Amino acid sequence: MNLKHMTFGLLLFLSLPTIVSAQQATKTDIQALELKLTNQINELDKKLTNQINELDKRLTSLEITVTEMDKRITSQFQAVNVRIDELDKRLTARIDLLFWAIGALIGIVLTVIALPQLLGYFQEKRGREELQKQIQDLRQHIERQQQEIEALKSRPIVTSS
Repeated sequence: MNLKHMTFGLLLFLSLPTIVSAQQATKTDIQALELKLTNQINELDKKLTNQINELDKRLTSLEITVTEMDKRITSQFQAVNVRIDELDKRLTARIDLLFWAIGALIGIVLTVIALPQLLGYFQEKRGREELQKQIQDLRQHIERQQQEIEALKSRPIVTSS
């Protein structure tokens, strides 16, 4: 209980000065208070104005910096685009050359594969033609021989006595 009494006494002691000083304010007190508040508001207004001006200067310099950086980035971007276009042209030329080389290699391979077969075909054709000619010659020879045999058979046989 002793702690409760002490706390109550302390609160009562601290609240007494505010109760005693709570008198009605006079017109001069209000005017003095108004003057103080006006001065403080004016000082705060000046400080805020100065800070706003400083921030405006900073933002302006930042805006200039951002604009310069944007110009630099734009120029670098254009340079990169030019380089990409050049690389694209070079790659296209190399790819076209590669396609031509592959086409030439395919042509060579087909020629190497097809040429012996074509040569063999023409040799066989020539061989067949020669064989056909030989067969034709042999048939003619056989027909002549058969005619001679027929001619010899139709002749009378002469015996010498």
